[in-house]
Amino acid sequence: MAYAPTVAVQRAATARPVVQVVNPVTNERRTGREDPTWIGTIRGGYGNPVKALHADEPVNRVVGKAFAAGLAARGLDAGPGGSAPYLLAVTIHQFDANQYVRREATADFTVVVTERATGREVWRGREKVYIVDGSILSLSTGVFASVEDLRQVALKAMNEAVDKLLDQAALRVAIRA
Repeated sequence: MAYAPTVAVQRAATARPVVQVVNPVTNERRTGREDPTWIGTIRGGYGNPVKALHADEPVNRVVGKAFAAGLAARGLDAGPGGSAPYLLAVTIHQFDANQYVRREATADFTVVVTERATGREVWRGREKVYIVDGSILSLSTGVFASVEDLRQVALKAMNEAVDKLLDQAALRVAIRA
């Protein structure tokens, strides 16, 4: 599940690699906490689970990579192991996708940016994106539903939340970019 911008990314003229994503990303998901790779479920007509959507690696790594890629697209990612002046910590409150009839996905993240030298918080933001895809009349359900279609809706929700957080003007001001 790789990050791809959902908007035209605006690199600031003065953009420079000044932010490092803190790993591991904190995973506070209630739904899915028992399986770190679980993202969602396709359900049959009675709500019974038919197919599951899993990431190739734990969700906190997927989300951490998405934020790092989003920062890189904006010219702000300092990469791992560096001495970036700012640290970006991510908390996952919710990230899941489900399909009964229509496909639905939610991505809810908090980002906290701190100065490495002082530990002082310079910016905090939270974004929740909820996407509903498809018509109640036209989607295949149950065993005929596509896990790949559900993955695309989940990916869109995650990427949109990343973009909305990283494109906030207050964040750019806080990190002087």
